[in-house]
Amino acid sequence: MLYAKEIIGEVMKKIYLFIFLSFLLLFGCKSPSEPSSNPEEYFPLQIGNKWYYNSAFPDTTSVNIICEVHGQEDINHKKYYRIVEQNLQYNFLDTIFYRISGDTLFSRRINYDEQTVADFSLNLNDTAYWQNDLTVVQKTKDIIKFETPFRVDYGNSITFQRGIGITNSVQNGFVYYRRTLIKAEIK
Repeated sequence: MLYAKEIIGEVMKKIYLFIFLSFLLLFGCKSPSEPSSNPEEYFPLQIGNKWYYNSAFPDTTSVNIICEVHGQEDINHKKYYRIVEQNLQYNFLDTIFYRISGDTLFSRRINYDEQTVADFSLNLNDTAYWQNDLTVVQKTKDIIKFETPFRVDYGNSITFQRGIGITNSVQNGFVYYRRTLIKAEIK
């Protein structure tokens, strides 16, 4: 009789464990097919990460811009990642600083104010009014694309790919500028 109670007790423990783990799987985990709102997943800023871009016309396959995360800096009591951008076409170096706060990616150059680049918590077709009516025009588990409506004198878009970073950006204004990712080295 004691032996039967022990067996029933062990079976009940396993049933309770199974039910508990089932609840964890159903309610505790985010579906892998849902888009994330974590900017670090779409713009990995580890030191040493490199992105190789093309921005030349008509050649769209060769690399002429290399961006690399060189380190971190505190600017106005905020921690930024320093990205050095090397333009091979014009033999020019530039530095851009990026920081992540919550669901939002910010950028700045050394003598300019901070600007909001993207708010990853926005859903498809949501518009952020903090920067020229920037709208989420594509959002999947792997791609998020933000776009300001293109007009004669202004418009822009920026596309992020999960685990890679910025894969495409276009600016239409005083000068038309396009940048397309050729390859990335992500650590």
